[in-house]
Amino acid sequence: MGATFEVYEDNAGEWRWRLRHDNGNIIADSGQGYASKRNVTDAVERVQKYVPDADVLDLEDAAFEVYEDNAGEWRWRLRHRNGNVLADSGEGYTSRSAAVNAVESVKRDAPGAEETETDE
Repeated sequence: MGATFEVYEDNAGEWRWRLRHDNGNIIADSGQGYASKRNVTDAVERVQKYVPDADVLDLEDAAFEVYEDNAGEWRWRLRHRNGNVLADSGEGYTSRSAAVNAVESVKRDAPGAEETETDE
């Protein structure tokens, strides 16, 4: 058994991909449109490259996501299980370990932190 990446142009003129299992079921899709066929082909290649080593995020209520932004800085965000961002780092860090340390600080300090009102 296997699957096939299907690349197609949608009704809006955007390029998309979907991964169709041999049984006919769609098991993944691009989730967004791309401006050109080359862009969608690049996206398929990235999926093929990254998916074997990607971590599985088992999300019950919320989870921290640590990532490198386009400027090469490391950031974190807290996502609710519905995908909404509940909080983010607000600043970039020079290393992944610094961003992870910030997450650990938030996990340690936020539960007991008091709420105050400021004029800002």
